[in-house]
Amino acid sequence: MITVLINVVAPVLLMATMGTIIARIRQVPSHSISQVTLYIFSPALVCHSLIHTALPTEELGQIALYSGLLALALYTVVLMIGKVFSLSHSTRSAFYLTTLFMNAGNYGIPMSLFAFGQEGMERAIVFFVVQATLAGTLATYLASRSHLNTRQAFRAVFKIPMLYAGIAGLVMNLLGYQPPAVFGQPLKILGGAAVPCMLIVLGIQLSGAFSLREYKGLLAVCLIRLVLSAVVAFLLTWALNITGLTQQVLIIVSAMPSAVYTIILATEFRSRPEFVTNAVVATTILSAVTLTPLITLTKLLADP
Repeated sequence: MITVLINVVAPVLLMATMGTIIARIRQVPSHSISQVTLYIFSPALVCHSLIHTALPTEELGQIALYSGLLALALYTVVLMIGKVFSLSHSTRSAFYLTTLFMNAGNYGIPMSLFAFGQEGMERAIVFFVVQATLAGTLATYLASRSHLNTRQAFRAVFKIPMLYAGIAGLVMNLLGYQPPAVFGQPLKILGGAAVPCMLIVLGIQLSGAFSLREYKGLLAVCLIRLVLSAVVAFLLTWALNITGLTQQVLIIVSAMPSAVYTIILATEFRSRPEFVTNAVVATTILSAVTLTPLITLTKLLADP
């Protein structure tokens, strides 16, 4: 477990901490860096990885199906909690955002790379593409609730650059087409910049104020996002007969902290943005404690 902490979790948190430090010292705005990462580096990483992935089509379909079922299972849990405790629409929306959508990009991809290598990262990227699509549709609906514009939610899907990159990479992979060096080399180099930039952006975005005023709600979010999600992930992978490295990666990325993107949605649609921000910070901090034993346990799945 100590080895996992030092070799896997610590490097990820160290790189994110660098972003937090530079944001505090130099007041670096995250917007510009995140835009470059979102529109250039991340799509390049997704496209290049899917072009060269050796994952069979059946396994790609399993990951996509798993992602949808995980969101459905967690939605059901939060729906029951909301009814039992009579939560308001805004609070319920905040719970949906912070529990259903994990930081599969900025955090999950680097963590999978450090924990399971290139093959693990490829599987995390497929999961991330599906999650990005859900974030553009389901997350928008859950954030807006009563004043949803369906057309805007539908359009949001087609504004996600990773979606196009994922489709392009998958099509080229299925056709066995390798892009010429004039395109392939830039894709590889730009994609290589994605992981460090993701972590720096994560650190910058988490450098703001943090409050424990609603500690009970934050505790509930942390338990669902970091613990219950891992349990649900194990049960789903078992039910879908997903084994080996794919099972390990899916369990890990499913237990990532709340997605930073949910802060933007909560602010836009007034779904308790302060609570959502605090939940993102709290789950990210506590993930250092939960992910270390979880990665150790998942590695035991491969070496019983």
